[in-house]
Amino acid sequence: MNPQSSTWQVDALTKLSYIFFTKFYFIDFYLKYFYINNIKFNYDIEFNNNSWKHNTPLIEYCESIGINIPHYCYHKNLSISGNCRMCLIEVKNSPKPVVSCAMSAKSCLNNNSIFTQSPLVKKARENILEFLLLNHPLDCPICDQGGECDLQDQSFFFGITKKRFYSFKRFVIDKNIGPIVKTVMTRCIHCTRCVRFADEVAGIGSLGMFGRGLHSEIGTYINKIFKSELSGNVVDLCPVGALTTKPYPFIGRSWELKSINSIDFADGFGTDIQVFLKNNKVVKILPNFNYEQFETNWISDKTRFSFDGMFSPERIVKGGFLIQNKIQKLKFFKWKTLFCKIINILYFNDHLNRHLYITKNLTIIFNSNISLEVLNLLTILSQKYSFIQIKKIEFNSNINDFDSNFILNNFHTNNFDNSNLCLLINVNSRFEGTNLNLKLRQRFLKGNFKIVLVGSLVKLTFPVEYLGSNLEVLKDITEGNHAFCQQLTSSINPIIIYGSEVLKRKDSTEIINLLNCLKGLYSKNMLINNEINLLNSSINDVGVTNLNFFKQFSNTDFSNSMGLYFINTPFIDYNLKKIIELKSLQILNNFEESLNLIIEHNYGIIGNINKLFFNKFDSLNYFNLPNKTFYESSGTYLTTTGHYKTSVNFIPISGNVKEDWNILRKLFSCTKSINFTQCLKQTKNLSFNCINLLNFKNFVNFKNYPVKTLTKSSFYLNKQITPILVISKNNFNSKSKIKIFKTKLKFWLEDFYISGKDLYSFKSSTMIKCSKVTRLELSNFNIIS
Repeated sequence: MNPQSSTWQVDALTKLSYIFFTKFYFIDFYLKYFYINNIKFNYDIEFNNNSWKHNTPLIEYCESIGINIPHYCYHKNLSISGNCRMCLIEVKNSPKPVVSCAMSAKSCLNNNSIFTQSPLVKKARENILEFLLLNHPLDCPICDQGGECDLQDQSFFFGITKKRFYSFKRFVIDKNIGPIVKTVMTRCIHCTRCVRFADEVAGIGSLGMFGRGLHSEIGTYINKIFKSELSGNVVDLCPVGALTTKPYPFIGRSWELKSINSIDFADGFGTDIQVFLKNNKVVKILPNFNYEQFETNWISDKTRFSFDGMFSPERIVKGGFLIQNKIQKLKFFKWKTLFCKIINILYFNDHLNRHLYITKNLTIIFNSNISLEVLNLLTILSQKYSFIQIKKIEFNSNINDFDSNFILNNFHTNNFDNSNLCLLINVNSRFEGTNLNLKLRQRFLKGNFKIVLVGSLVKLTFPVEYLGSNLEVLKDITEGNHAFCQQLTSSINPIIIYGSEVLKRKDSTEIINLLNCLKGLYSKNMLINNEINLLNSSINDVGVTNLNFFKQFSNTDFSNSMGLYFINTPFIDYNLKKIIELKSLQILNNFEESLNLIIEHNYGIIGNINKLFFNKFDSLNYFNLPNKTFYESSGTYLTTTGHYKTSVNFIPISGNVKEDWNILRKLFSCTKSINFTQCLKQTKNLSFNCINLLNFKNFVNFKNYPVKTLTKSSFYLNKQITPILVISKNNFNSKSKIKIFKTKLKFWLEDFYISGKDLYSFKSSTMIKCSKVTRLELSNFNIIS
């Protein structure tokens, strides 16, 4: 072996190792690192590659990596105040502790070190808690917040056991801010979460802090209520027991409650909620985490407190038959006896109508809160029996059968962020859709976003440019004869939202064509596919429209019916009231002929319709078939955003009640051995096996199978699939004239708390109290802010 070659190899290896060492040394020298509790992190990997962390507060960044910092005033969805000082941390080479909620993580951790469990931090937390507890009363045994109080938990872990304050504690007078929130202001620690929520989220600056030093307190300055549809959320925000629920005080502790995930029935969004039970009774409702937007929902007061309307004392949980006498007493029977009585009446009227050569139908009336399973079953029954007709209590226009025509397409945050203009047509987003109103306000606060309203003048939580309440304005905009056209042409991704009440007008089809023309004219400004949006007010409005087009219950249907079958239909609807009054006043045709059968399927709550008809006609047979409430039954609903939501039954049955689909199946299963002379259809059996609910849901899923999944191979000898309906883009050039009535667009919701389209709020005692308080403070100048 040559010694010179071996020496050369050793020198080469030495030089190569020196090059690699110096290279990595300089690379490591230029890299940035930071330390949290002596744990090393790479600054470039943590911040330069993650844009969402650039403006993140230090406390939020520490929580994202599993380091929890105690706090009171900080909240992710509110602005930074930094006044509780509980989130103090120690920063290397800093003369004093730093407030972590007010510091940016990117600027604070640049080649730096922080400590969250150092002796300095622990001593600072002890001192802060000692000052917070100086004037705090010893109300933990009687406080509704006990067991879930942040001050209670953090005092146990971070506080001290010694007491150095022996002076008198101050006392603050409680404020009356409405029937929802109960105040015990002596417990307040002045975190100002409620103040920031009222000003930033609710858009109503009713709450504030006044006074200085020992005399500072939170209130309304003048005696008034916190008049907001979101007032109940301050109870969840309050870290102590200063703000609690007034309708249900001293009910139970958190460890005694059972939590169930469910959905909201009060509006068309079907918001995810948490229902808490104690002894199989609903105690409270809290918002659930929204996995689509990765944040907790804000829910309205109707969602939070209207559940007591389900369990109204007027509810009758036994099936009965109203006896015709002066007392008008409801006599209770078993289910089998009630079914036999109904079938006998149907059979008798069927043969009587045959001899009289007349055609009478059994009209089944429903509203938009019905589940998809029950609605499919009604459709099948109407196909089997020709004397059964299905009618909807409300009128809706027959719009094109595309999903984008009757849902809220642009509800996602990205669509609002990419737009700078929103046109609202007959929409009160504050009361009809709370989630939509929160989205609009959140986008408005970001800036460069304008909201224009066509319809009734309403007070929203953000500034609105009002164009008028006449539809001639919308027609002028489409024709290009309005000053708003310049703003529309210069806008980016304009969003158009109209309310569901527009579809109840007789000229609704023309209005929709007008909106399609408006979209075609200004589609060049849309960088993304923005469809026209429809805001529905009921939880299953989209599901009913998606399944089939159901006609409205009219005067002709009333006159041609031998009986009416009401399914979950409260007798507060304007159309139903009008028909009943016309019939009672003997204005309708054939007023001498009475209804032979009325079946009410309204959660066991007997309506006033029996009293109206019972006094006028002698041959009325009234049946009350109690069914399960929303929380006692399971069902599938299609929300206004186009999402399928499922509710589960988690409350035991109270009394002898059954589900809707079960009552219908049992009722019409008794008709197998009966030949109806009016039934012209030959089929005797249903087209699916309805032994249990699972088989029925499989049939429903097959019936609603998406059309997009159908391919050419799905059809035998089909060469080409042609579109069913082709919409021309030049509708505005058509020679046919669009006839629009010049009547004004009026807002249909008179009272947010008791006048909605849900089935329970008008029976809720809490909602009735809220309505009374709101009406007392109502004036003719409430629109002017």
